[in-house]
Amino acid sequence: MDNHKVAVLLEDLQAQFRTFGEGLEILHGEIKEVKKEMVDFRNETNQRFLENGREHQQLIQMVKELDTEVVKMKRIK
Repeated sequence: MDNHKVAVLLEDLQAQFRTFGEGLEILHGEIKEVKKEMVDFRNETNQRFLENGREHQQLIQMVKELDTEVVKMKRIK
């Protein structure tokens, strides 16, 4: 192979590697965005879980209070 053909081949390989590298950079950026979205989703889910737990405890307290009132009303009758 003469020098010109080798140079053309090397140039072609460099272009392909550059294109591959650019594609990897784009993919890396997309993966980072997906990871961020997943973390945001997890944080939101955890927050909702905590809120639901608090609401559940409030409902339990309300049911206990209602039960106490029912018992009092039955005694009055």
